[in-house]
Amino acid sequence: MTNEPPSPTVAYVMTHYPRVALSFLSGEIDEMELRGATIAPFAMNLPDQADLLSEDARTRYAKTHYLKRSWGDLLGAFSSAALRHPLAMAKLIGTAVKSARGDLPLTARRFSHLLQGAAVARECQRRNIHHLHAQFGQAPATIAWFAAEIMNFGERRANWSFTIHGFQDFVDETIARLDLKAASASFVVCVSDFTRSQLYRLLHPSLWNRARVVRCGIDLSRFRQRPARPQSAVPRLISVGRLSTEKGQVVLLRACKLLADRSTKVHLTLIGSGPLEGLIRSEIANEGMADYVELTGELPPGQVRERLEASDVFCLTSFAEGLPISIMEAMAVGVPVVASSIAGIPELVVNGETGLTVPAGNVEALADAIEKLLSAPNLRDSIIAAARKRVEQQHERHRNCDAMFELLTNRAEVVA
Repeated sequence: MTNEPPSPTVAYVMTHYPRVALSFLSGEIDEMELRGATIAPFAMNLPDQADLLSEDARTRYAKTHYLKRSWGDLLGAFSSAALRHPLAMAKLIGTAVKSARGDLPLTARRFSHLLQGAAVARECQRRNIHHLHAQFGQAPATIAWFAAEIMNFGERRANWSFTIHGFQDFVDETIARLDLKAASASFVVCVSDFTRSQLYRLLHPSLWNRARVVRCGIDLSRFRQRPARPQSAVPRLISVGRLSTEKGQVVLLRACKLLADRSTKVHLTLIGSGPLEGLIRSEIANEGMADYVELTGELPPGQVRERLEASDVFCLTSFAEGLPISIMEAMAVGVPVVASSIAGIPELVVNGETGLTVPAGNVEALADAIEKLLSAPNLRDSIIAAARKRVEQQHERHRNCDAMFELLTNRAEVVA
């Protein structure tokens, strides 16, 4: 006989799955399943073909329940729940409408999330799942929230939780309504101390104990520290991230132009895609930077790792963040980091110790920091060693997922 709690069965609610740019979700799910959990993936959106190029991705696709595949199924699930529990559904509709605060487009989105929540609830009841976990605090958390409420219309109890990753979850508090969600959820996972502090800002102190810091982790066996290498003849800079306003790639381009004006030659690789790609390409062309700036688009994880291993400095110039996994990967591989001193980044990139930080948006300070790293080999070597150690201490995926598994196991046990 053993007193260990049973391994949990949990529904994971996400916007996209699988997705190249969100490979950390696949890693977390794998870790939960290695520990004996059963994970049922739910995704709002069907994946793009570019996200299904590997056999692993196609296997994940086959196991995922896609909510927007059939609006008829969503309407059917909602209608069935409403017919069985009309008063409870009317109350939930009222909560959904009130949460939109009179914003008509947002009210329409809340109704869409209600339909999707009903579909998740129906499938969870069919599979005898009693705990839901949402990744990101906006739409996935709204759907999980509504799904748990619908499941609780009956006698069987369900609960839910969600992970907050950072900027996107806080950018518009009137949309996210993290206050309402945290009040309903069993616990809220925050990926950094900074993220937790932002949640505290929205909650009554009596609810603060629901916020748990579980840092994102990476598989260090896949991101081994590269052997010591000489700096490239033309130093190679790299940045990985969505090409969007908050990521600040234009600041990095201008810092590289300033370095060129100072007769410091560099080559910059930008990995990622997004709505700012056209503007970035125009900036490169207008400033005559095409010879030393490369845009690759999104790349699969293996190719990102290869590009990191060939680089001399990793740059992240965001204006708003949580705590980017791309920084962890660069530090693990042995690429010294220059990053904006914002949000959770200083928890990992300690200025002068595990990397260099600069004020967000400051082109001159960024150029100076890059130049400092390139011209100081002893500083660079000490940063590389300290950075790897810090990632091992704070962001080793197996260890961090132990904490996540314990949270899920304890909550699933309560309602099983």
